[in-house]
Amino acid sequence: MLIDFHTHLFPPEICNHRERYCARDPWFNELYSNKRARMVSAEDLIAEMDVSGVDASVAFSFGWTDPGLIEETNSYVIDAMRRYPKRIFGMAVLQPTAGIRAVHELERCAQAGMIGLGELMPHGQGYRLSDTALLAPIMEVVRAYQLLVLSHCSEPVGHIYRGKGNVSLEDIVTFLTAFPGIRFIAAHWGGGLPFIP
Repeated sequence: MLIDFHTHLFPPEICNHRERYCARDPWFNELYSNKRARMVSAEDLIAEMDVSGVDASVAFSFGWTDPGLIEETNSYVIDAMRRYPKRIFGMAVLQPTAGIRAVHELERCAQAGMIGLGELMPHGQGYRLSDTALLAPIMEVVRAYQLLVLSHCSEPVGHIYRGKGNVSLEDIVTFLTAFPGIRFIAAHWGGGLPFIP
């Protein structure tokens, strides 16, 4: 079985009017203001999966700063999971700084069948992965539903590029030490590990 484990999905409204959303969110603008930065809907993803021989995709939306936009796009991913069962497996995006609202959103998404929390985007959403006091209530929900956690991570080596972010090795170690046993995926990270002093 071939699984694509990191795919961002966007409702057609966002795909068709990206400039409106670039104006609303600085992190989204940094990553998607370039028209060549491809955005896909659930139907686009399924069509590409069929062409490429991908059996299933783990998909999520985007780490918006606005919790309302997060809830809206999480609902879109939940709908995609229901329309394409066993093809699309969703993960819940959160804005951890929203406090109890984020906790309730993760519970809603877990109850709807999402398999995890992610992609966390600390750099773009204004917090650090090492802020364990902020993340503790969310991790309680992760444990209760046995969810995966996927975070955007960075390495201190290599060139700077749009969206690289600043999640460090120290942030990851602090997070994993505070929340032992959490099944954690460090997205975009690992290739430069041998070069870190």
